[in-house]
Amino acid sequence: MATPEDARRANRSLLLRTLHADGPMSRADLAKVAGLTRATVSAVVRDLIDDGVVEELGLSTAGGVGKPATLVDVAADGRHILCVDLSEPARFVGALVNLAGKVVVRRTYEREGKAGKAAVTLLRRICRELVADAERPLLGVGVASPGVVDDAGVIATAAHLGWSDLPLGATLGRELGMPVVVINDANAAALAELTYGEAAGNLICVRVDEGVGAGLVLDGRLFTGSSYAAGEIGHVVVVPDGAVCACGKRGCLETEVSAPLLTSRIEAAAAGDGAAVLARAGEHLGIALATVLSALDVTDVVLSGSGAVTDEPFRAAATRAIAARTMPLLPDRLVVRPATFGFDDVLVGAAATVLDHELGIR
Repeated sequence: MATPEDARRANRSLLLRTLHADGPMSRADLAKVAGLTRATVSAVVRDLIDDGVVEELGLSTAGGVGKPATLVDVAADGRHILCVDLSEPARFVGALVNLAGKVVVRRTYEREGKAGKAAVTLLRRICRELVADAERPLLGVGVASPGVVDDAGVIATAAHLGWSDLPLGATLGRELGMPVVVINDANAAALAELTYGEAAGNLICVRVDEGVGAGLVLDGRLFTGSSYAAGEIGHVVVVPDGAVCACGKRGCLETEVSAPLLTSRIEAAAAGDGAAVLARAGEHLGIALATVLSALDVTDVVLSGSGAVTDEPFRAAATRAIAARTMPLLPDRLVVRPATFGFDDVLVGAAATVLDHELGIR
């Protein structure tokens, strides 16, 4: 049975989602859009202002009869979110992000090959330093990690970091004394597009860093699968007689497309052949994606990670490979594009995860 507290939380989330989506409005207009009474809206808005997540902006300049109304909106800097991106091969990136998805502080920490307990120690250091630097109250902590991550913040496996069955969310939460949400890095990049970008309700975000993964958004919600491993496309075989992969198979996508691999192949290529390297890698990604896109009828493909995968040769080759393997209706609508937020997309997505978890904004 729903309690008054349940109704209060639901109303808070509804009003915050409405302001996040539609921007500043008066309490009266907010009541109309949200379908709540003016009294309820006034009470909830008052609580949200007291909590520092909504602010009054002044009087409306729109014409009309009667006294001008006071506009309210989400207070972008009322709270900040501590975010850490663990996806890059050589470094961890920590940041403070405001409620509007803007990175206000960014710190880079060289990883120096750290894995296992040493990587956890570095992460704890990053969090402690950013907590000390925060000039606004913190809403929570969002950590984006490669690998398979469940809803409880347990990292089932993150091979590149040497982690398995690691209860990272609970461990950090106890130490920091605040909510900690842990999410797969590709899923975070997908949520950045959904929460702060211009994405519609369906997209696949492919994250290329030390490995390859994908975040799936279907009907406006992140899809993680029955074991939180949806989007783990890095070990789809694209070259049956290809190089041996770390997983033991031959020709996995990660043996043809990863940030370190592309960098080394481009550096080793003869002058002017870097585009050919990217085109070959893009083709392999398109091969891996064609069946997924056809099965789900998704036509918005976002590329995240190494700068090379957002370059035209890579994107064009991926588009051609998908078009060659799908029915004409899909490639006619297909868009393969760079991530909206560039290298910050994983950090912004980690913030979006905390925003949803703590305030119900998604």
